[in-house]
Amino acid sequence: MFKVLVALFPVFFLVGCMEQMASQSDIDYLKKEVSKLQIKYAALESKQAEVYSKYEENLVNTDIASASIQELYKKTSKISQDLKDLEVVVKNQKNGNSANAMQVPSKIYETAYNEFLLGKYEVAIFDFKSFLKQYKDHDLAEQAQYYIGESLYSQEKYSAAFEEYKKVEESYSDSNLIPSARLKMALCLELLNKKNDAVIILQTILTDYPKTAEAFTAKEKIKIYTNDKSK
Repeated sequence: MFKVLVALFPVFFLVGCMEQMASQSDIDYLKKEVSKLQIKYAALESKQAEVYSKYEENLVNTDIASASIQELYKKTSKISQDLKDLEVVVKNQKNGNSANAMQVPSKIYETAYNEFLLGKYEVAIFDFKSFLKQYKDHDLAEQAQYYIGESLYSQEKYSAAFEEYKKVEESYSDSNLIPSARLKMALCLELLNKKNDAVIILQTILTDYPKTAEAFTAKEKIKIYTNDKSK
């Protein structure tokens, strides 16, 4: 992963400077970097399959490859989004609209996300919802929806959080966040003393997303629930 992070440094530096000046060559460079990351991502997915097989045979008890893939996926998604934003900047500059070029969607999302990290959950929820009203079809929209759920969960508002996590799948049926959203839905139900309902959702993760890190957690949770009932 260190090599990947080193390779990413010039990309992040470039994106950080894009508000000052953007060109087609910048976009071409980012496209090449995204392509390289996608190749690395595919290689890690192959390695992950081997780990899952060993896990099922009780030969390993960790999902290191899965963690590596998730981290790389986040990096790839971030650069892909920066690429889209940079293309917007170039287009607006060509149209003589450089002032509006600064107001790219990801900047609005980033503001909301930073509020979430600072624990300003109510503000974060408001900003994420505002983002969704303006950019409901944006690539970051599914993440904004997920973090509305996370903000409510952090405030121990589990019923409300459950409904927001549910919207991730309802609104973005092909989202990579669905396994995570389902797992958090199950955790909400557990905390609301609805363990039977939680097990039903956990089992859907095992059925629909058996090769994810969330499936590992779901399997362990089901074992815990089963043991509790047998006592």
